[in-house]
Amino acid sequence: MTPEKVETMLRARGLRVTPQRALVFRLVRELGAEHPSAESVHVRATREMPSLSLRTVYTILGELEDRGAIRALDVGTGSKRFCINPLRHHHLVCTRCGRIADVFVAVGPLEVPADQRRGFLVTEHEVVFRGICAACRS
Repeated sequence: MTPEKVETMLRARGLRVTPQRALVFRLVRELGAEHPSAESVHVRATREMPSLSLRTVYTILGELEDRGAIRALDVGTGSKRFCINPLRHHHLVCTRCGRIADVFVAVGPLEVPADQRRGFLVTEHEVVFRGICAACRS
């Protein structure tokens, strides 16, 4: 989603486009390939806006997630990471360094057998491929 679309979307939902929101969204876009954590966004953001708190970064990321501008990921790296790619996709995760990469692969229909659902209504699924990235292997 472009910064202009996000600004329009935030305004349509009654949120002002504050310098803090603009900075956090810009940094998430710049760090997008890394699937940044709130902490890594905060470290970068405080270089430009030293008074910005980690709590504010979390709040802004939550607002962006609630509005579909980004997607939160829990891929077992110890902290929530954020993805800006709106297309349906999966992820590669390095078990050594935690690096995450998008992967576009057709995954056939997955369905939990009715006798194993235990009352769950499955609304989506995600595939996470784990292994060791090229940088960690060398």
